[in-house]
Amino acid sequence: MPYSFLLFTLLLVGCQSKLRVTEADLKGVWKTDSIYRYANGFTERKAVQNDAENIIYDYNGTGTMTMRKENEARPVRYQIINGDSLQYIGKTGTVLSSFRILAFEPGQLVLRKMQEPLFSGKNQLVYEIRRFSLTR
Repeated sequence: MPYSFLLFTLLLVGCQSKLRVTEADLKGVWKTDSIYRYANGFTERKAVQNDAENIIYDYNGTGTMTMRKENEARPVRYQIINGDSLQYIGKTGTVLSSFRILAFEPGQLVLRKMQEPLFSGKNQLVYEIRRFSLTR
């Protein structure tokens, strides 16, 4: 009996659809709705207000994203890796930031960014999850 439950669980996990996001899927203007931070068991969730302080992410669908805040705009190249990861690339080709795409559906995007440990030592887990929605 325990083996049948294990087999059922493996089949269920194996049959789930894999995320296959493309650069073109991100086309549009996105805003951050909320930020969830996890640091070694401590959590914080913050709703992001819709005001001038919120950064707007404008993806053109062909590999360029422009971050906008108030009167400032910064273009950055981006690429999707294996359909489930997003990277921002600098002018020299270096990776500026890497994100795991946790969820994507039209109008909704969830990204996780692993962060550096707060303290020296092993067994630390620090990350941030951001939820975005398409604005137009």
